[in-house]
Amino acid sequence: MITGLIKWGELEFARSLFEEMPSRSVVSWTGIIDGYTRMNRPREALALFRRMVVWEYIEPSEITILAILPAVWQNGDVKSCQLVHGYGEKRGFLAFDIRVANCLIDTYAKCGCIASASRFFEEIAAERKNLVSWTSIISAFAMHGMGKEAVTNFERMEKIGLKPNRVTYLSVLSACSHGGLVEEGLKFFYKMVKECQVFPDIKHYGCLVDMLGRAGRLDEAEKIALEIPSEIANVIIWRTLLGSCSFHGNAEMGERVTRKILEMERGYGGDYVLMYNILAGVGRFGDAERLRRVMDERNAFKLPGHSMI
Repeated sequence: MITGLIKWGELEFARSLFEEMPSRSVVSWTGIIDGYTRMNRPREALALFRRMVVWEYIEPSEITILAILPAVWQNGDVKSCQLVHGYGEKRGFLAFDIRVANCLIDTYAKCGCIASASRFFEEIAAERKNLVSWTSIISAFAMHGMGKEAVTNFERMEKIGLKPNRVTYLSVLSACSHGGLVEEGLKFFYKMVKECQVFPDIKHYGCLVDMLGRAGRLDEAEKIALEIPSEIANVIIWRTLLGSCSFHGNAEMGERVTRKILEMERGYGGDYVLMYNILAGVGRFGDAERLRRVMDERNAFKLPGHSMI
């Protein structure tokens, strides 16, 4: 019942049912903790976990650990990650369940502790590491802008005979994009398609367009964007390219890209503002003002920025 209510989005109803239970097992606790985690309410999930362990004396299972770790990184709580890591070591979860170890790598990285993620990954015995383990550490380096380290680990993984999947390729392409490793990224993309026969989805194409755009190779980025199959193409690819046009001050391409965006979606003011800035940046103030008037006539909106601090 608790699990079903959570799947229907009835978290408060599930919680009231949970509190009314005369006897709660580790399965009950894990179910409600997982619910709060999935509903992006990490503080409540962590509070329930502490109550379970400290006040109710219920020992978490490895499934409970897998349920609470996403709440830890959602909260950015490195100390909690270290505590869960220590508990997992003590109970032996890390020794027999590689899923917990993989989740810890991901959690450390998302909490900003790439050194801990890398150190823990290296501590795992080579024969226990699976494709998810390698993908997790490659993704960790990617999210920290450490492109060379991501590429090195991708090559290490291939040397031991593991075949990358589309998620692994997405991680290494993201690393190449943020690390400015354009040639390496192109090599991985074409290897994925030609050698591994992995069909790229919109995220792979997005990494490629972003990578080429950041490097100023706008013509190549536009060519890739135009070659994306229509069944998976979306406006985000073109907005990514428009951002690159803005960064590099390419008004001519910016106008082409803006027209492409407006064919797909006209109501988002951010597209007009970005193109306005491109035109103003190259001294085309008349064209910029005309674009501003078009934006007002179409009642295009732009959500205001806000800070979490």
